[in-house]
Amino acid sequence: MGDKMLQYRGLTFAAWGYFFLNFGFSIDGIQLLPEFVGYLLLLFAIGALFKECRNLLLLRPLCIVLAVVSTLNWVLALASRELGGHIMILDILVAVARLYFHFQFLTDIAALAKTSPKRGEVLSIRLRRCRTICTMLNTAVLAAALAAGKQGKIYYGAGGYTLILISFVKFVTTCIIILTLFELRGHFKRASGEEGNRNNT
Repeated sequence: MGDKMLQYRGLTFAAWGYFFLNFGFSIDGIQLLPEFVGYLLLLFAIGALFKECRNLLLLRPLCIVLAVVSTLNWVLALASRELGGHIMILDILVAVARLYFHFQFLTDIAALAKTSPKRGEVLSIRLRRCRTICTMLNTAVLAAALAAGKQGKIYYGAGGYTLILISFVKFVTTCIIILTLFELRGHFKRASGEEGNRNNT
């Protein structure tokens, strides 16, 4: 399999992984698009892309841990229970691990984007900017939750409106990341087709 086709497959896994991670529709607290599926897809993306981005291999153990945690949360939700909320230090460690993982993953994908045969620099800059915005917003939400002592809750008043605004900006930024990943994979798919045509001639 050509390098460009492998990159196309890896970016496909990455794009759908972020979709599952950020659009988890749920009924009675049970996710219909489980978060752990998103992390498994990102794990597949790492497996497909690490030859181009060696730093991705360093994220593989952390991705496995996050996949296990999200799987446990999903299973416990079936019994109307949850893993988080009992040990604050554990919740903080998981939250920080998520922040680091996504920051570094998008950093590596942005580096890969530079090698795109079309619009590489533009897509790389867009991913890095969205990565930074999401990291700042997630850090702000985590800090606010810790300060309030009630993680995951949105409050009324000025603080509540601020969190709603942050959530909206994060939603828009996440959509841009997903769309950018799909656009990037399209460029690599076309490049792999051109590469295959050259090999056949």
